[in-house]
Amino acid sequence: MRYAIAISNILFTFLVNAQVINTEVNNKIVYGDLAGNRDISFGVKNILDELVQDQGYDLYENSESVLLVDLLYFDVIRKSTTVGFATKTNNQVEIIAEASFNGKKKKVSATADNIITSTIVLNNGGTFNQQSVSVALKKLCEQIIQKLKL
Repeated sequence: MRYAIAISNILFTFLVNAQVINTEVNNKIVYGDLAGNRDISFGVKNILDELVQDQGYDLYENSESVLLVDLLYFDVIRKSTTVGFATKTNNQVEIIAEASFNGKKKKVSATADNIITSTIVLNNGGTFNQQSVSVALKKLCEQIIQKLKL
């Protein structure tokens, strides 16, 4: 009886076939501070891998199913309004990417806002705010999975 259970367990493990996928992220940004920056590719890949695993896929480097993401644009759009001594600055991080999976190709964009109000004008030069970048990257990866219907 034990041998029958052991053999059936071994056969069952060979019959179970999990959905496997490989993710690739390429930085194709041409202009700006992040042009050719590999760190942004690694960051997007980590977020994407986590979200893909949440969808029930297993990550396998040699998988035939490849989720390919090309980062096309990444920048801060800065809008500032000043009335007297009061200033309102809206830094909007915008990311545009193109994703393909199993013949489907979609262009995806995501934005995250960082609104600053002050009574003294402090100029930080429109630099990236880490929280805004993280939110925009997470939104981008979620929209990729949603639009490609993983």
